Amino acid sequence: MKLLLKQVAFSTPLHRSLFNPYSFMYSPSELMFLTQCVADARAVPGCFIEAGCAYGATTLWLNKYMEDQDIDRDYYAIDTFAGFEEEHVNYERDQRNKSAQVLYFHFGDNKRAWFDKTMALHSAHRVRSIQSNVSAFNFTALSPIAFCLLDVDLYLPIKAALPKIYQAMSPGGLLVVDDCWRDDKWDGALQAYDEFTTDSGIERRIVGRKLGVISR
Repeated sequence: MKLLLKQVAFSTPLHRSLFNPYSFMYSPSELMFLTQCVADARAVPGCFIEAGCAYGATTLWLNKYMEDQDIDRDYYAIDTFAGFEEEHVNYERDQRNKSAQVLYFHFGDNKRAWFDKTMALHSAHRVRSIQSNVSAFNFTALSPIAFCLLDVDLYLPIKAALPKIYQAMSPGGLLVVDDCWRDDKWDGALQAYDEFTTDSGIERRIVGRKLGVISR
């Protein structure tokens, strides 16, 4: 049966689901950097957070690394699990001249239950999912934070979340903001990152193509 399904899918768009696609939104070198951040945060008190986790590919990668290295920390995965907030997309359209239609297309085909099932299937039992808009989330409730990957793509949620996460971090903690590059769709992340580092007097550091790093 599996062979038949693959044969049918081979010449159709279904092949993207059955032929082991590269499911990460990071390059291999960026994934290596993120695992190094997790390793470095081992000596820092606090939990690990992934704010914006989509379908969980990076969540699994980092948690398998934690398992391999015997790093035992609470790991929180925060997401709407329903795509972007309408307010945030409308801002991109009205204030930043982006295509709302393109943005609405991304990440809407998701559910928290599906994410949790993925974690369970791969024995990522330390992961605790939280369904929330990061703009409104109280990160202090999870403090102290040793490591946070902030990957919510758009200007408004990153602008709102950055100061809250930073204030809840332990000294020595690491905060990584994804999509800090001059890409046509996602440059809102870069704008929010640059504004925060400039206003806070924090060193600007971009790793790889698009990872904006903030050290506490």
